Amino acid sequence: MATTDYNPVFDQLVRASDDIEGFIAYGLYKQAKREWLLDHRAREGRAPTMAELRGFSRQWTPTTLQAFRETADGALSAYAQITLEDQTPSIQRDALLQGRPLWKDILIGVISALSYSVILVIAAFLLKIFGNDFVDAVTALKGR
Repeated sequence: MATTDYNPVFDQLVRASDDIEGFIAYGLYKQAKREWLLDHRAREGRAPTMAELRGFSRQWTPTTLQAFRETADGALSAYAQITLEDQTPSIQRDALLQGRPLWKDILIGVISALSYSVILVIAAFLLKIFGNDFVDAVTALKGR
């Protein structure tokens, strides 16, 4: 195939080897091309000539190709939303089954509260012994 017959639509739609949106957009382009070919065959009773195929390929402006990408993006978003909605019960069930048991969370809370209470009691005791002045505390330690 000569470079003049090269159709650059793929390169305009697919920007990287992992560009899923671009591949879907290219699929939409190919769907439009197939519809055009079938319509042409029905109208004309023959396959299109190379000139007619080139004319078809030239009709795609950056704006119309961007519309394919936007349609692909919408399709991917809808698919992701449906998949997430379908999988949410399973994800929640797995999280509950694999999560920590409730009694462990309660035990952690009780230990945390007791530790905080002990620290407060020690702080209150130290304030009673040394007062609330740092200088008095240092003086009291030196005097003992």
